[in-house]
Amino acid sequence: MRSSYSGRRFTCLVLLALFLSAPISLHAQTASSPQSQSAQSAPSAPPPSAQSQPQSTPPCSNGRPILKRGTQPTLPPCPDPPPDAPPAAASIPTRSLNPSEALIERARQAAFEFSEKLPNFICQEIMSRYTQRGREEMALDVVSADIIYDDAHETYRNVKINDRPTDRSLQEIGGSRSTGEFASTLLEIFHPDTQARFRSGGASSILGVSAQVYDFTVESENSHWHVQSDSRSLITAYAGSVWIDPKTARVLRIEMQARNLPSDFPMDTVESSVDYSYVWIGGMSFLLPVRAEGLGCERGINECRHNKIDFRNYHEFKSEIKIGN
Repeated sequence: MRSSYSGRRFTCLVLLALFLSAPISLHAQTASSPQSQSAQSAPSAPPPSAQSQPQSTPPCSNGRPILKRGTQPTLPPCPDPPPDAPPAAASIPTRSLNPSEALIERARQAAFEFSEKLPNFICQEIMSRYTQRGREEMALDVVSADIIYDDAHETYRNVKINDRPTDRSLQEIGGSRSTGEFASTLLEIFHPDTQARFRSGGASSILGVSAQVYDFTVESENSHWHVQSDSRSLITAYAGSVWIDPKTARVLRIEMQARNLPSDFPMDTVESSVDYSYVWIGGMSFLLPVRAEGLGCERGINECRHNKIDFRNYHEFKSEIKIGN
């Protein structure tokens, strides 16, 4: 998922550089299939200068908006797990899994089946963009586009601003925007190389389903979440939660929050969320994103940019092949 902000230009991208068969994000980042992963080098860690910078935790009691579900405590966030905590994936296969671990492994498998079985489709993205101070929101504009998902390539056409056509591409539009919700975020969290650490958070109802919630953390050395502001760029650690349907092992919601952003970085809060639901495409049901949100807040001032995204009108996409005149 990616968002960028004008004024202080801000970009937040979950980049799955190794795990997809085609580019899914903007700004010319590329991706490859899992089969070719061994031929590629691992994503580079943040530059030493970024790693050595002092760390800070985003404030949580200043009245800023947050994307988390439910009532939120006023306490500061919990510290990161100790660096020497054992990775979740490396040692588990040699022993029996408890029910909580087994559901995570089922969800991991389902996530990769999800990416492999996605049909070619087209849908409409409606992105409402806001500026926000505390809980007060002011609408900026509405950006819409048709998303074409064709053989794992995600492209955009018919871009409009406030329902008026523009000849600019989505990449060229100023202000905040978001792309890549269809597979990269999901696969990034569950890929073994990410070494996400999961902890059961109990049951919670979502979309009328009794889901199991898992809180997770990803360290910066295993992360592919690029955060950029002006000329500053880094790969950040992050934490979040996933809602998993225990019957199907499908993910119904993902929340992510950047952690330990350097104290001199222009942004101190970066968050995103994606909600999934079943939609019909070509007579079959697929679990796909129906809503997403992105949030980025300036450091030291109570001002944020907030995207609210709806995905609508999913239907099958068939490539047109013309031969001759």
